[in-house]
Amino acid sequence: MTAWLLRLAAPLSAVLGASVLFAGAADADRVSDDRSGAEKDVSVLCELVRSHYAYYEARETVWEAACRKGLERARRQTGQTPAGHLDLLEGMLDQLYDNHVSLSVNSADSPRLVPSGSDYHVEMSNGAVVVTAVRPGSGAARAGLAVGDRVTALNGVPVLSAAMQRMMVKRNTISEARLEWALNAQAAGYRDQPRRVTVERDGDAFELDLGPPATPGTDTRLTVRRLDGDVGYIRFEDSLGQQDAVTAFNEALEALRGVDGWILDLRNTPGGGNTGVAEPVLARFIRGVKPYQRTGPRWHEDPVRRVASRGPWRARGRVAVLVGRWTGSMGEGMAVGFDGMRRGRVFGSEMAGLAGGIESFDLPASGYSVRFPTYNLMHLDGTDRHLWRPPEPVLADNGNGEDLALEAALDWVAKR
Repeated sequence: MTAWLLRLAAPLSAVLGASVLFAGAADADRVSDDRSGAEKDVSVLCELVRSHYAYYEARETVWEAACRKGLERARRQTGQTPAGHLDLLEGMLDQLYDNHVSLSVNSADSPRLVPSGSDYHVEMSNGAVVVTAVRPGSGAARAGLAVGDRVTALNGVPVLSAAMQRMMVKRNTISEARLEWALNAQAAGYRDQPRRVTVERDGDAFELDLGPPATPGTDTRLTVRRLDGDVGYIRFEDSLGQQDAVTAFNEALEALRGVDGWILDLRNTPGGGNTGVAEPVLARFIRGVKPYQRTGPRWHEDPVRRVASRGPWRARGRVAVLVGRWTGSMGEGMAVGFDGMRRGRVFGSEMAGLAGGIESFDLPASGYSVRFPTYNLMHLDGTDRHLWRPPEPVLADNGNGEDLALEAALDWVAKR
């Protein structure tokens, strides 16, 4: 059995229970008693990532440098206060530049999470930092930020300098993926800080105060309506983790029964969800048992995930699925599922890119839980889910502008 399979087969309680398992020597446990709580957490975190993180190999150099730096900080008095301890762990996890990595706790000055705590997305284009998505109804949209704006500064700091602040180590070798992560992490900002962004548009430069990124709340699991052309529209309101969303979805199908086609809008699912909600949705559109997603290395069960039809009737007609930068995790899984089963046409832009399936591990000193992907997830064609792109590319998140993705999907569904 390979080394990683042996590690995966070990009970998580054993992995987390004693540092002797990480050190591989009996005296390591005795030495750990003399270390600070911050040092213990850093040591355990470093080994957890080495042994269980699905994408460790691509980040090994950066992570090992982060561990060395983290241990240095943990030995200082500032790293041993509760606030310093949390800040240390957050800073280390930043070095994985992976939005599917998080801690179970945060403070008033913690970084906002992407995508759930962000409201616009930027990319490098011809040497400039360009806004490519703005979440409708968000602080950025209300402030007037628009797709195509060139960002030059964040809170008065030149935008590339601001991005460098999130990189604790290895600043001399920065990949495109790491830079894009840092730019968007800083665009989301910190909970206790203002968000002022300086932009250039049509030759003019000006500053916008974005305020909080939150979108207007809703007390509904779904938004449901019948569109022109007798098309049923169902939008999930960040409810893919709420079991009662299944009941709401079945009720929505009954209310729309007999429509000629369907639009499922997954653009407001940044919080992800679980298969207990996603699979019952997929199941209403198929007949029999269908594969819809594949799992990759480190997954120790059946590598093909399947769903079986259920419900009193099957939804017929064309299905368009809408996705965007705030389609996260399970929403992404549903999108690749509809496409892989050839049961829906997916319209939109790149999704949140939350890689793999996550598991949670407790740190021994603080009791905090760290969550990160331990296995890969893929489209049935073998494409990594976080790298998969919609076959019908169209601007999905247009702030205060027209809903181009919905228009394109409705045009396709209504053609029948």
